[in-house]
Amino acid sequence: PLERTDTPRHTQSTKAQVDMSRTALRLAKSVGGNVLEGHCLCGSVTVTVSAGAIPNHKPAYCHCDHCRAFHGAPFAMEAGFSPKHVSLQGETHAYRSSANFSRHRCSVCGTPCCGVHDRLKAVFVPTALLAPPGVLPPVLRPALHLFYGKRIVGNLFDSDGLPKYEAFPPK
Repeated sequence: PLERTDTPRHTQSTKAQVDMSRTALRLAKSVGGNVLEGHCLCGSVTVTVSAGAIPNHKPAYCHCDHCRAFHGAPFAMEAGFSPKHVSLQGETHAYRSSANFSRHRCSVCGTPCCGVHDRLKAVFVPTALLAPPGVLPPVLRPALHLFYGKRIVGNLFDSDGLPKYEAFPPK
């Protein structure tokens, strides 16, 4: 069995309405659309995206080393939203994977819940957390691939018709 014997300097546990590495997340009141809500595997953490929120960073497949390791998967599917549209409730464990990016997992079950990018002023939410079974809402459908050269799934996505970038897309 795994036991945590110490807490590394670059991690922190957080509770209740979480202050996400200098970016306060709160649920914004908006009109229209549906609220997107998801939970971690054990139900201890709830991620909510306000009604009508549109990602300010397009939903993407990310094949970078950090995302693959954080998600424990061959790629991540995430969408970036303005912090004013995202609410995270429950206790999470934060890990600062770079100077501008902290990643948050449920403190109980370890489910990846979001990543906060301070410089981009965006909260990246795993789209699978927000999707009802059997359907991915259009607002969450991946529109591009990031770090495509680092993929470990061979040519699985070569003919999907989405743009593929070796890093972040040009502005």
